[in-house]
Amino acid sequence: MATKRQQQQRRKTLRPHPTRDQIVDAMRSYGEPISPTRLSEVTGNTLGAVAYHVRTLLSAGVVELAEEGRVRGAVEHFYALVPDNEADLNDPLVGLQKLCGVLTLPDPEGGYPVPVPLDDEARAALQKLLDTLRPKVQKIVKETAKRTAGG
Repeated sequence: MATKRQQQQRRKTLRPHPTRDQIVDAMRSYGEPISPTRLSEVTGNTLGAVAYHVRTLLSAGVVELAEEGRVRGAVEHFYALVPDNEADLNDPLVGLQKLCGVLTLPDPEGGYPVPVPLDDEARAALQKLLDTLRPKVQKIVKETAKRTAGG
Protein backbone atom coordinates (compact mmCIF):
# COMPACT_ATOMS: atom_id res chain seq x y z
CA MET A 1 0.00 0.00 0.00
CA ALA A 2 1.36 3.39 -0.97
CA THR A 3 1.77 6.14 1.59
CA LYS A 4 -0.24 9.37 1.32
CA ARG A 5 2.84 11.15 0.04
CA GLN A 6 3.45 8.50 -2.64
CA GLN A 7 -0.21 8.75 -3.67
CA GLN A 8 0.03 12.53 -3.94
CA GLN A 9 3.14 12.21 -6.11
CA ARG A 10 1.41 9.66 -8.35
CA ARG A 11 -1.68 11.86 -8.60
CA LYS A 12 0.47 14.79 -9.75
CA THR A 13 1.94 12.68 -12.57
CA LEU A 14 -1.39 11.12 -13.54
CA ARG A 15 -2.31 12.49 -16.94
CA PRO A 16 -5.88 12.69 -18.24
CA HIS A 17 -6.91 9.57 -20.12
CA PRO A 18 -10.30 8.92 -21.79
CA THR A 19 -10.76 5.49 -20.18
CA ARG A 20 -9.81 6.73 -16.71
CA ASP A 21 -12.12 9.71 -17.11
CA GLN A 22 -14.97 7.38 -18.12
CA ILE A 23 -14.27 5.19 -15.08
CA VAL A 24 -14.29 8.14 -12.68
CA ASP A 25 -17.49 9.54 -14.23
CA ALA A 26 -19.18 6.12 -14.06
CA MET A 27 -18.13 5.75 -10.42
CA ARG A 28 -19.51 9.21 -9.61
CA SER A 29 -22.81 8.40 -11.31
CA TYR A 30 -23.10 4.96 -9.74
CA GLY A 31 -22.68 6.39 -6.25
CA GLU A 32 -21.69 3.15 -4.54
CA PRO A 33 -18.80 0.69 -4.76
CA ILE A 34 -18.54 -0.89 -8.20
CA SER A 35 -16.46 -3.72 -9.65
CA PRO A 36 -14.17 -3.49 -12.67
CA THR A 37 -16.44 -6.03 -14.38
CA ARG A 38 -19.45 -3.75 -14.00
CA LEU A 39 -17.34 -0.71 -14.97
CA SER A 40 -16.31 -2.45 -18.20
CA GLU A 41 -19.98 -3.11 -19.01
CA VAL A 42 -20.94 0.50 -18.27
CA THR A 43 -18.04 2.15 -20.12
CA GLY A 44 -17.80 -0.31 -23.01
CA ASN A 45 -14.08 -0.83 -22.40
CA THR A 46 -12.45 -4.24 -22.03
CA LEU A 47 -12.14 -5.71 -18.56
CA GLY A 48 -8.35 -5.72 -18.92
CA ALA A 49 -8.22 -2.00 -19.75
CA VAL A 50 -10.61 -1.11 -16.92
CA ALA A 51 -8.70 -3.24 -14.40
CA TYR A 52 -5.44 -1.58 -15.43
CA HIS A 53 -6.84 1.93 -15.06
CA VAL A 54 -8.55 1.11 -11.75
CA ARG A 55 -5.16 -0.09 -10.41
CA THR A 56 -3.61 3.16 -11.65
CA LEU A 57 -6.32 5.20 -9.89
CA LEU A 58 -5.88 3.06 -6.77
CA SER A 59 -2.12 3.67 -6.65
CA ALA A 60 -2.76 7.41 -7.02
CA GLY A 61 -5.27 7.42 -4.16
CA VAL A 62 -8.20 8.47 -6.37
CA VAL A 63 -10.12 5.26 -5.65
CA GLU A 64 -10.03 2.81 -2.77
CA LEU A 65 -10.96 -0.81 -2.26
CA ALA A 66 -14.37 -0.59 -0.60
CA GLU A 67 -15.38 -4.25 -0.32
CA GLU A 68 -14.84 -7.74 -1.62
CA GLY A 69 -17.41 -10.33 -2.57
CA ARG A 70 -17.46 -13.90 -3.79
CA VAL A 71 -18.72 -14.48 -7.31
CA ARG A 72 -18.76 -18.01 -8.73
CA GLY A 73 -15.91 -19.04 -6.43
CA ALA A 74 -13.71 -16.03 -7.19
CA VAL A 75 -13.14 -12.85 -5.20
CA GLU A 76 -14.59 -9.76 -6.84
CA HIS A 77 -13.29 -6.37 -5.75
CA PHE A 78 -15.49 -3.30 -5.47
CA TYR A 79 -13.97 0.17 -5.61
CA ALA A 80 -15.22 3.60 -4.60
CA LEU A 81 -13.91 7.09 -5.17
CA VAL A 82 -11.96 8.41 -2.19
CA PRO A 83 -14.29 10.78 -0.32
CA ASP A 84 -11.64 13.54 -0.21
CA ASN A 85 -11.80 13.62 -4.02
CA GLU A 86 -15.58 13.76 -4.23
CA ALA A 87 -18.20 16.47 -4.01
CA ASP A 88 -21.55 15.81 -2.34
CA LEU A 89 -23.45 14.34 -5.28
CA ASN A 90 -26.80 14.78 -3.52
CA ASP A 91 -26.42 18.55 -3.84
CA PRO A 92 -28.53 19.70 -6.83
CA LEU A 93 -25.95 22.35 -7.69
CA VAL A 94 -23.25 19.69 -7.88
CA GLY A 95 -25.68 17.69 -10.03
CA LEU A 96 -25.95 20.67 -12.36
CA GLN A 97 -22.14 20.86 -12.51
CA LYS A 98 -22.05 17.14 -13.36
CA LEU A 99 -24.74 17.52 -16.02
CA CYS A 100 -22.72 20.29 -17.66
CA GLY A 101 -19.45 18.35 -17.36
CA VAL A 102 -17.70 20.75 -14.99
CA LEU A 103 -17.34 18.78 -11.75
CA THR A 104 -13.65 18.81 -12.53
CA LEU A 105 -11.42 20.99 -14.65
CA PRO A 106 -8.06 20.16 -16.22
CA ASP A 107 -5.14 20.56 -13.85
CA PRO A 108 -3.16 23.68 -14.88
CA GLU A 109 0.01 21.56 -14.82
CA GLY A 110 -1.52 18.92 -17.07
CA GLY A 111 -2.22 16.37 -14.34
CA TYR A 112 -5.42 14.58 -13.44
CA PRO A 113 -8.51 16.83 -13.50
CA VAL A 114 -9.18 18.56 -10.17
CA PRO A 115 -12.55 19.03 -8.42
CA VAL A 116 -14.03 22.53 -8.47
CA PRO A 117 -15.67 23.43 -5.15
CA LEU A 118 -18.33 26.12 -5.40
CA ASP A 119 -17.93 29.35 -3.44
CA ASP A 120 -20.96 31.29 -2.13
CA GLU A 121 -21.18 33.55 -5.18
CA ALA A 122 -21.12 30.59 -7.58
CA ARG A 123 -23.69 28.70 -5.49
CA ALA A 124 -26.05 31.71 -5.57
CA ALA A 125 -25.68 32.14 -9.33
CA LEU A 126 -26.21 28.42 -10.02
CA GLN A 127 -29.22 28.30 -7.67
CA LYS A 128 -30.81 31.20 -9.56
CA LEU A 129 -30.19 29.40 -12.86
CA LEU A 130 -31.62 26.16 -11.46
CA ASP A 131 -34.71 27.99 -10.18
CA THR A 132 -35.42 29.37 -13.68
CA LEU A 133 -34.66 26.05 -15.36
CA ARG A 134 -36.73 23.80 -13.06
CA PRO A 135 -40.21 24.97 -14.25
CA LYS A 136 -39.19 24.60 -17.89
CA VAL A 137 -37.98 21.05 -17.31
CA GLN A 138 -41.14 20.20 -15.36
CA LYS A 139 -43.31 21.51 -18.20
CA ILE A 140 -41.44 19.40 -20.79
CA VAL A 141 -41.75 16.28 -18.63
CA LYS A 142 -45.49 16.85 -18.03
CA GLU A 143 -46.07 17.36 -21.77
CA THR A 144 -44.28 14.14 -22.67
CA ALA A 145 -46.21 12.27 -19.98
CA LYS A 146 -49.47 13.47 -21.56
CA ARG A 147 -48.32 12.44 -25.04
CA THR A 148 -47.17 8.98 -23.98
CA ALA A 149 -50.25 8.34 -21.80
CA GLY A 150 -52.54 9.14 -24.74
CA GLY A 151 -50.78 6.73 -27.13
